[in-house]
Parts: sequence; structure tokens; C-alpha cells
Amino acid sequence: MTRILIVDDHPPNLYLLESILKGNGYDVISAVNGADALAVAGKTPPDLLITDILMPVMDGFELCRQWKADEHLKQIPFIFYTATYIDVKDEQFAYSLGAERFIIKPQKPEILIKEVRNVLEASSRARDKPIFPIHPLGDEMEVLRQYNEVLFRKLEKKVLQLEAEIAERKTAEKQRETVIRELEQKNAELARFTYTVSHELRSPLVTIQGFSGMIEDEISQGSSDTAGLLNHAHRISTAVDRLDELLSDLLKLSRAGQNVGKPERIGFGIIAHEVMDYLARPLDDQSIRVEIAPDLPVVNVDHTRMREVLLNLMENAIRFRGDQPDPVIRIGVNMQGGDPVFFVQDNGMGIEPQYLERIFNLFEKLDASTPGTGVGLAIVRRIIEVHGGKIWAESDGIGNGTTFRFTLPVVGVTGTDNNNTR
Repeated sequence: MTRILIVDDHPPNLYLLESILKGNGYDVISAVNGADALAVAGKTPPDLLITDILMPVMDGFELCRQWKADEHLKQIPFIFYTATYIDVKDEQFAYSLGAERFIIKPQKPEILIKEVRNVLEASSRARDKPIFPIHPLGDEMEVLRQYNEVLFRKLEKKVLQLEAEIAERKTAEKQRETVIRELEQKNAELARFTYTVSHELRSPLVTIQGFSGMIEDEISQGSSDTAGLLNHAHRISTAVDRLDELLSDLLKLSRAGQNVGKPERIGFGIIAHEVMDYLARPLDDQSIRVEIAPDLPVVNVDHTRMREVLLNLMENAIRFRGDQPDPVIRIGVNMQGGDPVFFVQDNGMGIEPQYLERIFNLFEKLDASTPGTGVGLAIVRRIIEVHGGKIWAESDGIGNGTTFRFTLPVVGVTGTDNNNTR
């Protein structure tokens, strides 16, 4: 039975190759490196050797050089079977050392067996001749030079591969750290949100519970104070309205945090005019002028959500107009660093600088006596952020008005005059 010596330092590779060869009727012996292979072949010469190249102790190239220099082994055919040395120059060097085949792994079993049979058949026909013309090895220094060149090229590729892997791991690590920070931030926000919501919802519930208990007590005691009972019922009704308003705004906030609808190209001036027309009555009642800058850019946004943003910002400007004798709201755009930044500006009450960040928090109201739940600006920020933008407020303090600035994805300019003074 034909005996084949296989050499590889990875047991799975040895097992797979041995299984293929034994399945086709060959006797198989194995070694884990070049030195081991020479020792095995010295005791029991095989009919064929198949070896990997990259191995410890002695690699495949050095094994081939010593194999072909040995008087007892040099006529035994030699096959390289490698997955690491696959460059054309590697193949050329392998043949210059005297190898009969240079096969890149993995190969389909039928192709590998065909190559083995061809080499064995050629060897049996010409035991005293090399199967392929063996290129002269030259002197020892030339062989070493070529060998070092091959090793250096492989080392260089390996270093580049390792550098790429290290860079990839560093990128993955940074991404992981970013995700962790974002999750920690989201968890903190969720904790604050849960506390704030539970606190705000509890207040009207306490009112409802308290006055309903008073009604129950007074009725059970036979009270005839109809006016008092009606007053209690009115307070319960007011608390219910407050609760409904809170839940409605929370639902809006939840929807604002979801993915926006399909973006569409629309002039920002068109959206501004829509909101101005919608608020025509309160604007007239308060004698508030609205100035919309001409030629506002075309934006790529969810039309409905962006209208909600402007509606919230303009309602805030109306609500906090103060005692300004000539109230005005300006809507426009500035260029900052080459990018357009939209703004909604009023000359109303203004905000103290220390509160400019807080006003975007959930249920944050600087004046508890004003109508609303304090969710509006949180909704505005959520919508802007879902669009990939950011929003911030600017004010020089009480009596100096407020400017809300925000960024949006822009695709061009309208090219038409959108200016409108009311």
C-alpha cells in the first residue's frame, strides 16, 4: 500500500488530510514539523510527502531543502500544501527547491487526490529522474537569500495584517465604549423620566382621591351643602383635565422619539407660513408681528413633525411675550461654519442664562402659573434630534427676549421670496 507522510502543526488539518487520503486507500503517517518529518522518513521512508509551510522548529521550505539534499530521500516526491504562502514568488521558490507540486489549501478532495495520483504515477515511471525539471539551487548563500526574502515578505504581510486587526479591535473597543456610555446615559434618563412622570401624575391623582373622599364623607353624613359638593366635583374635574393633558403630552413625546415619517423636500418658509396662518387668531389678539426671512433653505424633513416644532416654539413666544409694547417673532437662518442654522427669535420676557439648558427637560416650567405641562420643548428637542439635528436656546436674561437655534438636513434653497410681515 502506498505510504504518504503528511506534515502539519495543526491537528485538525492533519486529521482532515489523513481522512481524505485513507478514504482513498492510502497508508498515512504524520509529523508535526519539518524536523519531525525528517526523523520519521529516516526510519520509514514514504512514497510521497505532503507538507504545510508555516510550522515551528522547521518550516516547509527548510524541510524541502534538506529533503532534496538527502541521497535517500531526494527522489521521493514532495508536495507543498499551504494556506499561508500563496504568493507567486512563494510558489517559484518552492519549485526552485525541488518540489513537485505547490497546492493552495483548501482544495476539493477529488482535486487533491487527482494531484496526488498524478505525482505518484509520474514518480513510478521515472524513479531516477525528477518529475519536473528542478531549477538549480545555486550556492548555499543564494538559497538562503531567497529563503530570507520569502520569510521577510511573509512577515511583512503578517505585520500589516496584525496592524489591521489591532486597528479594527481598537475601533470595535471605542464603539463598545460609546455604546456603553450611551446606554448608561439612557438608563439615567429613563430613571429621571420615570421619577418625573410618577411625580407629575401622582399630583392630580392625589387631588382626585382627596376630593372624592370628601364628597363621599359629606354625602354619608347627609350634607346639604350643594355648593361645596359642586366645588369638590369641579376640583376633581380640573385634576382629571390636568391628568389627561399630561398623558396626551407624554404620548406626543413618545411618538416624537420614534422614527420620523418619510422625509420630504419642502421649503422651510412654507412650513413657517403654515404655522403662522394656524396661529393667526392669537397673533392678532396680542398684536404680535411675525417676520419670516426670504429664501429660506429647502429641508428634507417629516413635514408634520417639523410643523409641530415651529408650532411649539411660536406658541412659547406668544405665551412669554411679557409686557413688550411691540412684540415680534422672527424666523430665519444664519450660516455658522458653512452650515445653515435656523432660528425662532422673540423680544419677549427672556430667560436667565442658568436655565437655558433646563427648559428642554421634561415637565420643566420656569413659571408654574403659566398654562401647559412643560413637555413642549422636550418634544421639540426629540423631533430635532430624530432628524439628526440639535437645538439650543440663547438669551441675555430677563427682558431681552429668547432665540431658539436648531440645525436640520438641508438640500437647497427655495429660490422664492418667503418674506412675510404680519
